[in-house]
Amino acid sequence: MKATSTNNNFLLATGLVLAAVIFRILSNQFNFFNLTPVIAVALFAGAKFKDNKAAILIPIVTMFISDAILAYLNNHELFHNTILFTYGSVVAIIFLGKLLNNSKLNIGKTVGLSLVSSLLFFLISNFGVWLFSNMYSLTTSGLIQCYVMAIPFNKFSWLGDLFFVVVLFGIYEVVSTKITAASGNLVWQKSDTID
Repeated sequence: MKATSTNNNFLLATGLVLAAVIFRILSNQFNFFNLTPVIAVALFAGAKFKDNKAAILIPIVTMFISDAILAYLNNHELFHNTILFTYGSVVAIIFLGKLLNNSKLNIGKTVGLSLVSSLLFFLISNFGVWLFSNMYSLTTSGLIQCYVMAIPFNKFSWLGDLFFVVVLFGIYEVVSTKITAASGNLVWQKSDTID
């Protein structure tokens, strides 16, 4: 049973990474910037993976692989000066997901934390832009201007984050319920965290 559980967890993690990378690249290529499942994957990993290493590794690997591909496709630097803010906000969202790791899906709490995650990513990543881009004065008015100028780039983020959170958590609930009911064993515990 332990081997089956490990295989299911590996397949789930691999599927999450591949799907998120593909969606992130496609959204970039079709100019739906920030309409990606990365925030949803981070929130889900924090909520569903007991092992903190796996919970952190899955979204970070997703970000890094897709960043590397996008840097190549768009001739951008992979290691930009705001990378710690971007990846740091994803790690913060993973730990926010730990608030969802109880045994019962709470739709209101999940949607609320999705919106908080979107806001957190917006605030932290754009703070890095303000601090290091040399585009804005390092004053309060410069910070406000940075956030205001970032709003158009964020138009798909909130909707995309919410959509992918609902889809990801919803699919997990449906699949875990069916697997548990069909097999009679608890290899993939419904709404529980993953070993």
